[in-house]
Amino acid sequence: MRRALALLACTLLSVVWFAAPAAAVPGDRVTRLAIDYTVTPDGVLRVQETIDYHFAETGRHGIYRDLVIREPNGSDKDQRYDVSNLKVSDTFTTATTKSNGDRNEVLRIKIGSADKTLRTQDTSYRISYEVRGALRHFADHSELYWDATGSRWDALLSQVNVTATVPRGVQRVRCLAGPTGSTQPCTSARVTGGKGLYAESGVGRGEQVTIVAAIAAGAVVNDGPIVVDKPGFLDRNGLSLPAVIVSALTTAAALVIRKLYVVRDLRYDGLPPGTQSPSARTVKDTLTEDQLPVAFSPPRIPVAEAGLLLDAKTGTTEIAATLIDLAVRGVLRIDNSGKKRKAVLRHPELATAPHERRLLKGLFPGLKPGKEALLEQRRAGDSSLAMAANRTVTAIYKQVSDRGWYVRMPKPSNLGSSSVGVWLFVGVFGLIGSIIGIVALVKHGFPSWTGPVAAVGLPVIAMLSLWITLARKRAKGQRSAAGRAVTDQVIGFRKYLTTAEADQLKFEEGEDIFSKYLPWAIIFGIADRWQQVCRQLVAAGQLTPDPGWYVGPSYYDSGWSANLVTNTVASTFSDPPSPSTSSSSGDGGGSSSGFSSDSSSGGGGGGGGGGSW
Repeated sequence: MRRALALLACTLLSVVWFAAPAAAVPGDRVTRLAIDYTVTPDGVLRVQETIDYHFAETGRHGIYRDLVIREPNGSDKDQRYDVSNLKVSDTFTTATTKSNGDRNEVLRIKIGSADKTLRTQDTSYRISYEVRGALRHFADHSELYWDATGSRWDALLSQVNVTATVPRGVQRVRCLAGPTGSTQPCTSARVTGGKGLYAESGVGRGEQVTIVAAIAAGAVVNDGPIVVDKPGFLDRNGLSLPAVIVSALTTAAALVIRKLYVVRDLRYDGLPPGTQSPSARTVKDTLTEDQLPVAFSPPRIPVAEAGLLLDAKTGTTEIAATLIDLAVRGVLRIDNSGKKRKAVLRHPELATAPHERRLLKGLFPGLKPGKEALLEQRRAGDSSLAMAANRTVTAIYKQVSDRGWYVRMPKPSNLGSSSVGVWLFVGVFGLIGSIIGIVALVKHGFPSWTGPVAAVGLPVIAMLSLWITLARKRAKGQRSAAGRAVTDQVIGFRKYLTTAEADQLKFEEGEDIFSKYLPWAIIFGIADRWQQVCRQLVAAGQLTPDPGWYVGPSYYDSGWSANLVTNTVASTFSDPPSPSTSSSSGDGGGSSSGFSSDSSSGGGGGGGGGGSW
């Protein structure tokens, strides 16, 4: 309960920190906002923004940039803009705020650090990202009708310059400026060299710039907006009807069962944690993590196997850790020097474990040195990497099973769809019973059969809840005494990495301790902390600025934090996106043309704003 309350408090503080409006300072202005839009043949909008910001006073931390990622499209439909591959020239965090019954969503990119203030009043920021669902489809052309600046800036936009590049060249352009609904044309809008060039000066608070670029018919695919149903009451609260019913009927029983039933690992009797002796007697494990000693080095096992031992499951976190481990060992190289991150195969023969070979074959079919693989989500229909991820996970489970570290292996699916059927049955049973009871109560009061039904029905639901709880706990598996000993070593090393400061780390001169332990930090969920600790060693001259397995901008200033490695790999090995669907016309986002007579500033997709903090 204390942990739950602490988590709730942290969550509320995070929400307040992100949601609190930035203090607008009179005199702030964006001296120049330059936006470069590039539409790819597969309908993705690539955006690069350069924001030259003048702070009215010193002592500020940075700026924020708001991007609209969902807005209404008619009375019962919403339009969604999927933003990905976000890169920023400085430290940043992101948060999403919702309003209007969750029909409006804004992604806030907060740039800067709370513990660092700027000494200058003029700073330039660069932001790049990709958007799916930004285009509109018409019979004779496709169209980018986009609220480029958004109307929610706390600062005056002194000069706005926008460039649009599309396949086969921009056919015609239009630019609108002013408050939402304005039809006032921008200072300049023209086509030069196949590109759309737009300019406007003196954009005040509550005003914005909306650009329109016509694209030749057939030049792009996936040119329809992403339209979804508006959120219902349960959707807005993150609930489903079966879940609400089941939660109400089974919470008390589940709490009691959780306290009374525990699946305990085995442990060697009388031996210190982390040590093994096959001849020793085994007993049920009763030690807590606080009783396990700190380990100053990890066990000599693949990091992915340690992840499975640690939490009885394997996923993209273990795959990300394996990928970086392979890079550290010279099997491949991470290249961040271009617009897209990629992995380059170097020495595949150094990967010996089955799960490593399966991962490499998925990324580099043929295993030919020099081959490159983009670290990004594959296009619709290409599920090769998702399948490779499944094969890799299967191999990890088999390796751990062959080592005898589990008496009963954890189930990869954690009951998967089988539990869904049980929960659905319980939910439907409870729903039908509730409806019958309410109707009977309204018409006749409590009927005579209410008592027997309650006496039979409630124990049935409680037994179903008991079975599900027991099954889920058993699905996590049971470690053998040998597996428990290795797990103790993993947990002990996690304590070391989690608590050690830069001046407490033990490593040999010339040793790249950051790279050596980065895969472990990834599976422990402390990758960003580990990067910050080692950054102090870099600043002190005790570590090299860039790891040998990485190519690109200075690693510690590249914006690709260690924690983002997991997110990048998760996107790379996830199922490909479904093709976008076309939508009917409507207001707010919608699919009307920017060249129509009723088009106006703020009538396009996207939008947002920005300011300082």
